[in-house]
Amino acid sequence: MENLMRTFPERSFDVTNWIEACIGLPLCLLTRKTLDLEGEEAVLRTRNCCCSCTQRRPYAQLTLLEERSLCFGTCAAINSDLAPMNDKNEGGIVPGCGCSRSLVQEIVQELNLRKDGRGKIAQVRQQKFMLDKIGKLALQVPMLLKHFGVTYPPEEATLQRVFAQATPVVRPLSEVAVTQQLHDFETNQYDVTCCCESLLCTTKLLELAPDEAVLTTRQYITGSVVTSRVPYANIESVDSVQSCACLSQLEAGELTKPPGRQGHMPIQPGFGCSRSLVEAIRADLQARVDVRGNLGQIKQLEQMMHRFDDFATEFALILDKLGADASYPPLQETMRQLYGDQAPSTIPVGTHSLPSRVFDTAAYNVRNDVLNCCCLALTCGIAGCTSHSLTLESEQAVERISNNCMSSIDRKPYAQLRAVDEEICCCCHGVNGWFPGWCGDTRTVQEIAAELQARKVGRGNIAQIRNQENTMVKAVDIRSDVLLKQQGLQYPPSQEAMTAMYGVQPPLLPSATAEAGQGIHASASEQMPTRNFDITSMFERVFCCCQTTHLELNDEEAVFRRKSCCLKAVRREPYAQLGSVEPAQLCCGVCVNVHTDQNMVCPGCGCSHDKVREVATELQNRKVKRGNIAQIRQQENLMVEIIKLGIKADMLMHSEGVQYPPTQAKMMEAGDAFQVVGPRGRPHVIRCCS
Repeated sequence: MENLMRTFPERSFDVTNWIEACIGLPLCLLTRKTLDLEGEEAVLRTRNCCCSCTQRRPYAQLTLLEERSLCFGTCAAINSDLAPMNDKNEGGIVPGCGCSRSLVQEIVQELNLRKDGRGKIAQVRQQKFMLDKIGKLALQVPMLLKHFGVTYPPEEATLQRVFAQATPVVRPLSEVAVTQQLHDFETNQYDVTCCCESLLCTTKLLELAPDEAVLTTRQYITGSVVTSRVPYANIESVDSVQSCACLSQLEAGELTKPPGRQGHMPIQPGFGCSRSLVEAIRADLQARVDVRGNLGQIKQLEQMMHRFDDFATEFALILDKLGADASYPPLQETMRQLYGDQAPSTIPVGTHSLPSRVFDTAAYNVRNDVLNCCCLALTCGIAGCTSHSLTLESEQAVERISNNCMSSIDRKPYAQLRAVDEEICCCCHGVNGWFPGWCGDTRTVQEIAAELQARKVGRGNIAQIRNQENTMVKAVDIRSDVLLKQQGLQYPPSQEAMTAMYGVQPPLLPSATAEAGQGIHASASEQMPTRNFDITSMFERVFCCCQTTHLELNDEEAVFRRKSCCLKAVRREPYAQLGSVEPAQLCCGVCVNVHTDQNMVCPGCGCSHDKVREVATELQNRKVKRGNIAQIRQQENLMVEIIKLGIKADMLMHSEGVQYPPTQAKMMEAGDAFQVVGPRGRPHVIRCCS
């Protein structure tokens, strides 16, 4: 469990580039840089006597981490979201005089450990662990139903009596007592060196590891080595592009477009005509992104939520059969018997009635007729009419562009949509860069914007945190405690009981000091009230036709609204994708602003320190309580509850003499038994309850 819930000590590194610092000495500008690695975030601070700025990002938002080695290993630098390098290799983190290779390697190693332990990779590994535990519970609880003689599915009268307030949906046992495995991927390597790169003594190797994609570029003349690591959950889309009839290349989000670069550096192996190889890489990478990415995490959370609903129903039926309190919230007397004077005064209930949704497929023609005419004119009609369509599938948006000269397919899961931007400029109306028709058909644009927003909320990061909140507040933990109390068992069990159940190496128990239902992170996420700020700058009022900008911070996202006599624009950013929101001070601290990844807040004349500080504090708090950090903490809470529930189920099975897994004789019994696949791939037979 410790490997799945890693915590890290705070560390600090001086990453000042002394060459850069010396250049500013004649102007008395000695720029210092420090990199602080906190428990949940990496913080890069840059300061001199004129300005100061801070980049603060959760480890889950470090989409790319590149270690660059130049001059046969003499020089070293780091390219990341904290300090991206541009196309000219300017920027990045270059400590010392550029030759501090050991320091760069230490920082990269530390950042990779924290990315793995507190980022997207950690979430995937934790979910795999939880699915295995839930798979075992999905078999044990029906066995307890059978042991206690509970009729399942229950009669309607029983449902009305036990669940008077809200009758749950009782799924068939054939759907309840099943286990599902998270697909494991092997490591595959592909030589993606282009023929032109071979002439320059350069090689490219793409390694698709179980949890991340690693692209290594070696230049043998200069001795430079660039290693890019991108978790699959941070790859926005995987797209194959065909052009000039035979050329084929692959674009894969941050893997081919590192932070700081304006365009993609596509993967184009061989002479550029290896369509079969490009398609094989695309299919392999897409499969990993689907399972290990945000889309896979949302689906697995939905499965867990359904399983917890099943467990809550099954435990309530067992308690009713034994004559114990099966109500939820339980009676206050029951709570005092369970937890004594430390019994929580309020019991959490589901906060979101519809945390995630299922959507039908919708298709739109988003071709810009003006650009289509320009393409026809520039190619003298050779390209033909361009087809440009947008298909909103259940889990992803698919954009297809094709004509006689090229074709491309862009797939982007809704969980990777950074924002939904609707804009009206004079007579042009568009959303996320699409302007269908001649000037953007207003009705089509509004419909696409509404659909994208609904799918971003119902199938994206917002749905993920809502599912976690709903799952954590289920009644399973308390009802299992009531059942243990009814059977005369005490949690946590004694060391002798643990040894009797698990042998000489029993598993470690989670802390029993946390409040019931809260796990190890109290208030891991919170519901936020809506707040509004006028963040209009004087520059906008004077030079942008009296434009105004308002910021709305609702429960799930930041909404920026700009309006003038010729412009109306709305941009919605989920808190999980805001990026750094630290104030930056300029002109010796006189001017101040705060940036997200896609917007800037600089109200008034740029000197509104109090307002900027207030906005930055609100954004940071919501980013922590409704973003990636909240997701990690909620998932760790959920994992603790699942571990506790598994031990409680083992205690009941051991106390009642119910053997798990069933003996071969039990498995071979005829009747109404059915076979399912256990958490380790072993066949188990669970007899349906009569």
